[in-house]
Amino acid sequence: AEYAGRRRMVRSALQCLFHYERRLASHLLDGLKSLPGVRIHGITEKAALDRRVPTVAFTADGAASADIAKALGERNFFVWSGHNYAVEVAKSLGIYETGGAVRIGPVHYNGIEEIDRLLGALEEILPSALVA
Repeated sequence: AEYAGRRRMVRSALQCLFHYERRLASHLLDGLKSLPGVRIHGITEKAALDRRVPTVAFTADGAASADIAKALGERNFFVWSGHNYAVEVAKSLGIYETGGAVRIGPVHYNGIEEIDRLLGALEEILPSALVA
């Protein structure tokens, strides 16, 4: 389809946002992959990032998702935990009974620096959670 006028400008702006959010998601995924015991749920291949939104769900060995989310919230990172209304998906992933996953949703008003700070907070949080 050909776009012209205002439609073309809106489409161009949205494409720019999608590109930026893919960059954020890629950075977040790389950082989470580097953390021991973290399991990312969903697409992680860089070539396939255009098939997903930047929201990332993960679990960590030995750490309850709710505890991770609470610890991040205490550090002013606002994330979600639980099954997030995807009960059947959580059950099929085997994470429903253990409290679901942590969800991080960076968007266009977030920056790489925020993701780096969040990953640093996870480095602090996860080892103490794994020891308990």
